[in-house]
Amino acid sequence: MLMRELRKTIKPLLWVIAISFLVSIFFTYGRFSGGGSGEKSLVKVNGTSILYASFLRSYRSAYNQYLQNTQGEISPQMENYLRSQVVSQLVSNEILYQEAKKAKIKVSKEEILRQIRGAMRNFASRENFIRWLTYQGYSYSDFEEEIERQIVISRLTQLIEDSAMVTDEEVKDHWAIENEKIKVEYLLLDPKKYAKDVKVTTEEAKKYYQDHKDDFKVPEKVKVQYILISPEEFKDKIDVSEQTLKKYYQGNLDEFEVEEERRASHILIRLSSSATEEEEKKAKEKIEEIERKIKEGANFNNLAKEYSEDPASAIKGGDLGFFTYQTMTPSFSKAVFSLEEIGEVSPMVKTSFGYHLIKLIGIQPSYTVSFEEVKEEINNKVIEQESEKEAHREIEEIKERINERKISFEEYAKEYPDRVKITPLFSRYEEIEGFGWDYQFVQTAFSLKLGEVSSSTKIPEGYCLINLLEKEPSHVLSWDEVKEEAEEKLAENKAEKITQQRAIQLVEKLREGSDLSSLVEEWEYQELDYFTRQDLIKQMMDQDSEQFIKVVFSLGKEEISNPLLLTQGYYIIKLLDRELPSYELNEGRDDFEEKILSRKRQDLLSAWFEEVREKAKIVDNTSLFFSS
Repeated sequence: MLMRELRKTIKPLLWVIAISFLVSIFFTYGRFSGGGSGEKSLVKVNGTSILYASFLRSYRSAYNQYLQNTQGEISPQMENYLRSQVVSQLVSNEILYQEAKKAKIKVSKEEILRQIRGAMRNFASRENFIRWLTYQGYSYSDFEEEIERQIVISRLTQLIEDSAMVTDEEVKDHWAIENEKIKVEYLLLDPKKYAKDVKVTTEEAKKYYQDHKDDFKVPEKVKVQYILISPEEFKDKIDVSEQTLKKYYQGNLDEFEVEEERRASHILIRLSSSATEEEEKKAKEKIEEIERKIKEGANFNNLAKEYSEDPASAIKGGDLGFFTYQTMTPSFSKAVFSLEEIGEVSPMVKTSFGYHLIKLIGIQPSYTVSFEEVKEEINNKVIEQESEKEAHREIEEIKERINERKISFEEYAKEYPDRVKITPLFSRYEEIEGFGWDYQFVQTAFSLKLGEVSSSTKIPEGYCLINLLEKEPSHVLSWDEVKEEAEEKLAENKAEKITQQRAIQLVEKLREGSDLSSLVEEWEYQELDYFTRQDLIKQMMDQDSEQFIKVVFSLGKEEISNPLLLTQGYYIIKLLDRELPSYELNEGRDDFEEKILSRKRQDLLSAWFEEVREKAKIVDNTSLFFSS
């Protein structure tokens, strides 16, 4: 299973690498997991274990993200697919990290701290950030190490992608493909046309029901009662002293640090990724000539206006304004932040854009915001932290009282009705009425026995205790419950088969010389005037556009396609004409070339990863953890 999924995720690998550092922490490797079953090795990559505990953390994140994007709906099949994707992504990241270490890619402490500060900005306070790490199962040092892993992986992939080049011939070929136009006509055979005339007997429908019982299966469902303690209950009761605020400020000074910014001007001589040795030589000679003029006393601003090939900054004398270290490409930032004096000009710097000369024209040193400026902000953060602690303390006390039989769940519900709610029956894959959906809540609810009360469970709204009231096992609905549905499904199946046979017959007839337009009264007919692969056809065909475009552009002139089954039914398509454009690419060439280069970089990275993955020694233990 795993090796097959790894092959499928070579392309998704590209977005995994590009994920922000904060999000990518979810896709980690489990070398820091605690005891218990989490220490069992799910997969080994060249001897390094990926633990089951780390899989659970990553899976929880991916599961919640998927649910948010699909309004709380996930099928068992999609759950299995998501699981396999998370495992293969963990393996992919481990392979990449090992390759980065082989390449001796290193990261400075300052770079790691810079990324951590960026991650912390997503939280109200440092304490909230640390609490979030703890909730995810990490210490601060774990997080530092994972940040280091992500940076070296990013640099490795950048090195590989930077070796990609695009030739003039490739630019022409891609331009021709994107601008080629075709004119087609098609018939659409909709199975619904036959559905109303299809006859289904009770015996046939019963047989269909017996043969497809999984289609009529209801998933396991539970009904729970839960106590919810929200931190919001305590916020108005918390007063924070001036001394506490100052203590927080002094203990978290890095939270209020504003990064150094620098202002620079540059002169750019562009160099295409597909540049020949001769073109590179000329570009280098040009920048060296400009550098010579600067050393002889020529005005940098005037030279930028005259020679720089960055139009946006050239008109301003090369001025790029103020920026932080992270804003620019690493080699550019390294050069700028290495300059010591205002007015100093860097040696020639090469980036993916070409050759630069950079002049430092301003420095805004890093500084710490004063206590008075952030006093109110700190007050809000401390109140948030303390109310969180109070909510957690309260739920633990309630749990202790229930465990010691000082109060029952029912008695507590009568005493505090606003804190206690009962859900309707719900499955693992649906949104809960009046609640929404949360992975931890659902997993906890389905792990309980009847009458059992959970331990404290953290959900976005606060802390809760869950009591299982009812459990309905997964079962197949009876014939009487699904009779009409079974008859409808069988009728649809029959109608599709009839439509398919009719489509095959029509293709044979059309290939013998009949006209598509002559069948307009029987079937939906449409002629599409000249369009490219990028035109409105994509919107028109919606989710079927990729398959439709692939088929129509593969046809020869006057050729008729085989029946093509898409969402709306069977398409029979005829190519009427094709226009091959003459090559014209002047304005926008750089942007177009960059787009092609981006594709080549992805293809190069995918090909390289495929080769590395094939050589990796992977021990797959997933079958010991997952039944399917």
